[in-house]
Amino acid sequence: MAYAWYPQYQGEKLVRNSLKDPDSAIFRDVKYVRSTKGVCGLVNAKNSMGGYVGFNDFYVEAGGKVAFAPPEDDARESLEDRLKSVQKRIDYLEVRVKVCPDEVKK
Repeated sequence: MAYAWYPQYQGEKLVRNSLKDPDSAIFRDVKYVRSTKGVCGLVNAKNSMGGYVGFNDFYVEAGGKVAFAPPEDDARESLEDRLKSVQKRIDYLEVRVKVCPDEVKK
């Protein structure tokens, strides 16, 4: 097992603890941001049906709060539901940009 840098490892551990099947978690592009003490990246894990759902964006704030990107809106939903979905995504991204500002500069 390759040892990750400690803050990154702690972030992954918090994400694992937030999942239905923590042992199934596969991480990609995980980064620790020293200036904000946050961790950001992608995680793929099994759902309650036992299937992998695909990589999803996440962040972990310095205080340990874990957040996952909300799902994309479904075109079959009502316009009001779709607008709520878009607002949730905006709210998520506003915080993520603060937690991982270095990724925005790319």
